[in-house]
Amino acid sequence: MISDLLLLMVGMVGQLWRTSHVMFLTVLALGMVLGGLMWWFTSWVASSFNRQFSLSPQHHVYCSLAAIITVFFIVLFSAFSYTAVVAEFMVDSWRDGILQDRKWSQNTFRQTYEAVYELRDASGKQLENFANYPHPDSGLAKLIPTTHAESKQVAAQTYAKAAVDHFRLHHPFLSKILWANPEVAQQVITQDMERVFGSGSRTYQAEEAIHLASERIRQDLKEQAPRIVIISRLILICIFLLVQGITVGLLIRAALKDIKEHRIESRYVGG
Repeated sequence: MISDLLLLMVGMVGQLWRTSHVMFLTVLALGMVLGGLMWWFTSWVASSFNRQFSLSPQHHVYCSLAAIITVFFIVLFSAFSYTAVVAEFMVDSWRDGILQDRKWSQNTFRQTYEAVYELRDASGKQLENFANYPHPDSGLAKLIPTTHAESKQVAAQTYAKAAVDHFRLHHPFLSKILWANPEVAQQVITQDMERVFGSGSRTYQAEEAIHLASERIRQDLKEQAPRIVIISRLILICIFLLVQGITVGLLIRAALKDIKEHRIESRYVGG
């Protein structure tokens, strides 16, 4: 989840730079100005709790952290406007990757074969004739019989679910905000299967199912782009406030601790 989010953020910052160097540098300059203000603010908060409090090197690190986080926040907040563009690129990369994932292809073909093999008609007889269709483990299987509508539907469902599960595994953060729906992908793949078999073809390439699933995800991405940007920015704001709150809290704690230490020293000298 975290690695997927980081990949998305790095891609967005890169896209901001590629789109406009001037815009990137302007946003960076704004972030540095606000970062400087955050440095001043954190030190001011600490001094307001203790007028005699002086920042040590450790406390300067806290202020620096607050300033750096502010710079990153401003740049990322602006870069999130390119969420949809970068997410589409990630979907395309996933599609190219899954097409080369031989293990996934073999496992999905086996799952589809066995799912169709288990189908029975009303009398309990095997729905499809597998006489000339050996099991994938034999190393000879290349085709799955899908002469019945139910077989096509089960095959489509298996491939659609496997494709979406693969996407969720490799892009957990993106799939969460996309709400990838295997049922919709299944319907699209089933319709395409019917078109291919209706033309007289006896085979249906798994690559077609993957392309259709990826296009379905891309379409969902375009439709939900505004929501994705809002959710992403809200998450970023929450993380920013949390980290800054911790940083300011550490400075306030140090300032209050300094007061207690001075009081103890004063009592000792007076005694």
